[in-house]
Amino acid sequence: MRARSWLAIGLGSLLVVGTGGALAVGDYVYREGTSLPCGINDDDLNNSPASFSTPLEGPFPGEGWNKWIDYDLSEWWIPETPVETVRIQVAPEVELEAWWIKAGYPATQETVIVTHGYGTSRRDYNALLPSAMLAKDGFNVLLVDQRDTGNSTCVDGRHSAGQDESDDFAAVAEWLVLEKGIAPEKIGMFGVSGGAIATAILPAKTENVQAFALEAPIFDFAETARREVVFQGFPAFLWQLADTAAKLRGVNLNETPIPTGIEAAGNRPILLLHGTEDQRLAYEGALKFRDYAESVGVSVQLETFEGADHTEGMLSETGRYADALTSFFDQALR
Repeated sequence: MRARSWLAIGLGSLLVVGTGGALAVGDYVYREGTSLPCGINDDDLNNSPASFSTPLEGPFPGEGWNKWIDYDLSEWWIPETPVETVRIQVAPEVELEAWWIKAGYPATQETVIVTHGYGTSRRDYNALLPSAMLAKDGFNVLLVDQRDTGNSTCVDGRHSAGQDESDDFAAVAEWLVLEKGIAPEKIGMFGVSGGAIATAILPAKTENVQAFALEAPIFDFAETARREVVFQGFPAFLWQLADTAAKLRGVNLNETPIPTGIEAAGNRPILLLHGTEDQRLAYEGALKFRDYAESVGVSVQLETFEGADHTEGMLSETGRYADALTSFFDQALR
């Protein structure tokens, strides 16, 4: 309601002050649409690899989430697995905090970097659950808070649509190589939702990651941004104004496009996991991503979860989800 009320004022100002008013509205939409909490969401505070639960409020509107409130995930807790909290310098003034989940380290090298979605942290169930799936299958997991989230450095409280985040994860992969002695061919990455955008771009940023898995991927950034603007309560056309406002601030949200990341993957495989009823990031994005990857000769696999909403497949078909994720990295890294 606050956004819509402000928007009504802003749209009125467009009629009065023209271009200046339009840019002011665009800047507001940009700032609102990319803002991050620089902290941990209250309902995730007690979550860790040893014990985690679903939140009381779901990632999507409507009654569909109610069946997952207090859903029992204890089968996937990993209280006996060694976990170390680490901080990784990824830029001169940016440190990311992570859990180094040592399922087999140092005896085994196979390691998957995992990161969360937009507006959450590594304590969110939909980052912890796939991490546990991987750890139970013997993969080491580095579960990372992105910049401006969780306990990582608060840079500006803005999400860069995977641009800065993918640079950070290239540095994270290098840290695994240099500090933990992990061979690049033994490193994979899995990103959830907003984290999947950084994962899709990452092949263009580093050769130190061998395989990439994405939950709820997108392909066309501009189309996704328009839908996100609508999701947050604004008219779709304001995306163009928000994009212009971002560029005036020196931020190019599509500097390295997702197709560039796909092309850079080369012979490194990609796994896509997506629900057909995703309200937040349309399933169509996974189909376009797959088709483009196939057209440029990249090995891509799409796991479709019929009837599942945003990230819901890992709850509605947990066993199948775990099998798809672990089998993919098993073939790619082992």
